[in-house]
Amino acid sequence: MSQQLCKIFKQLGLTIFEATNGVEALEVLHKEKVDIVFTDIVMPVMDGFELCEEIRKSNHFFNLPIVVLSTHCDTNYIVKALRQGADDYIPKPAKAPIVKKVLTRVLKKVDLGISS
Repeated sequence: MSQQLCKIFKQLGLTIFEATNGVEALEVLHKEKVDIVFTDIVMPVMDGFELCEEIRKSNHFFNLPIVVLSTHCDTNYIVKALRQGADDYIPKPAKAPIVKKVLTRVLKKVDLGISS
């Protein structure tokens, strides 16, 4: 995760758990209390698309909000991420106001009980 994103998340008062790939991310989900997942698409071992799919298949995490952050801004990537279970998509480089807006929107959906 970029230092810029870490700074934005810390300014928002979020605790950050980092993983270098989707498999590590799933391990974190099983060990820590996580309220939202931010993931990139391009990762070794298990990419962001596969991570979204695995989270949505899980009995424990299927309602967990997922936001994809990626340099891939092609419509096909965005549509695929949303079809795989992402709740939102933020193009990189992420700007603080956009991250805050998406975070607020996604967490509001959770509070209202709206699933993806």
